[in-house]
Order: sequence, then C-alpha cells, then structure tokens
Amino acid sequence: MAVIGLGMDVCAVERIARVLAGPNGARFRARVYTPGEIATCEGRSEAATAYAARFAAKEALVKALGAPAGVRWQDMEVLRAASGAPTFALSGVAAREVAARKARVLLALTHDGGVAAATVVLDSA
Repeated sequence: MAVIGLGMDVCAVERIARVLAGPNGARFRARVYTPGEIATCEGRSEAATAYAARFAAKEALVKALGAPAGVRWQDMEVLRAASGAPTFALSGVAAREVAARKARVLLALTHDGGVAAATVVLDSA
C-alpha cells in the first residue's frame, strides 16, 4: 500500500461556536453538516468542538483529494465506526474521487486547547 493523498486541517473551536451562534448559524449548519452529524454534535456537551472537528475532517479530505471541482460539504459525513474510530460516509463527487483512485480513507481527529484538528490519509487499497 502506498500513500496517494494526505490532507490536514486545524479549526478554532471558538470560530465555529461564533458562526453557529450567529444570525446565519442555522444556514451554516444545514449547508456544511449532514442531519446525522448535526444530531451527533448537538448530543454532545461540547457541541462546538464536535462541529469543529467535523469541519476540519471535511477540509482535510478535500485537501487529500486535491480540491476536486464540484465536491460538496454534504458529500462527506463523519461517522464513528463500530470500533469507535472516526470514518467517512461518502457520496457524490467525494465518493467518485475516492473510487477513481481505488483508495482507502483513513481519518484521525483530535482537539485540545480550543483547537480541533484532522488528518486524512488516502492509501492505495
């Protein structure tokens, strides 16, 4: 197996908290996050941190894919696998791009000190 794509992103939790609490917060939430992600984040005591981690994950995946034209936020849903590890459910352009590369997507999330971060590795399957 070989690494065929790598993306990393960091996101300030406070920035996401401000956007979500602002006048366009509901619109931002609906545009960027899937209903499943919204339910997961809203169920957490630190909802802004969960939203920020998912935002970073989506940005990291876009970077790993080389920012393909037409990719949408809703094409990427961050889930927890049965093992507890974060993973993606992909659709649309994101799914097509990963399939075209015959890639496996690996995702790592972390947060500390008001910052959420994500790293995505695409490896040849």
